[in-house]
Amino acid sequence: MKKMNVFCTALMTTLLLVGSAHAIDLDYKNCSSADKTAIRDAVVWLKNNMSKLDAKMGKNKLMNWPGKSRNKFVKKLDKKLKFVCKNDSKKCQPNEDGTVLFGQVVPVFKQRTIQLCTQNFSGHQHHFVGTIAHEIAHLIRLNAHRLKCQDKYTKPRFSQSVGLAAKHAYKNTAYNSSDYTKNCP
Repeated sequence: MKKMNVFCTALMTTLLLVGSAHAIDLDYKNCSSADKTAIRDAVVWLKNNMSKLDAKMGKNKLMNWPGKSRNKFVKKLDKKLKFVCKNDSKKCQPNEDGTVLFGQVVPVFKQRTIQLCTQNFSGHQHHFVGTIAHEIAHLIRLNAHRLKCQDKYTKPRFSQSVGLAAKHAYKNTAYNSSDYTKNCP
């Protein structure tokens, strides 16, 4: 009986490990091995830390989850996502005003593809977490960015709120709009 319990425990552990290895289904294009690891780690972190993200949403001027958007976000994390690293692209170069692009999606036509400018992440994992969350939010709910710098942080729309909430949840810090608006022109 004792041998049977040990066998069953070992079998269950093996099945759980195999199952969790397949729980994340990601595809990559033009991404370095370091970027692939950081992207995978970010998606895993988001999947495993939704309660931390929930704790930030709707607080300190961040928008809360509207309607069924939270459920759609979780479902999108469970689907096969494709990440395209666009570092050699002109779009990843700084604009005239010095701003840089971190990520981009085409919500209607490419529901699972997220383009990333990982060269602009400065090797910080919170940029991967925040940007991926932000872009997934665009995929599940169409919303544009606010154009005025102050408004982006004092009245962030859905995708901006999700990205900022994820970034600060990962860093275990509170979101404060003045930390961002002090750099606005």
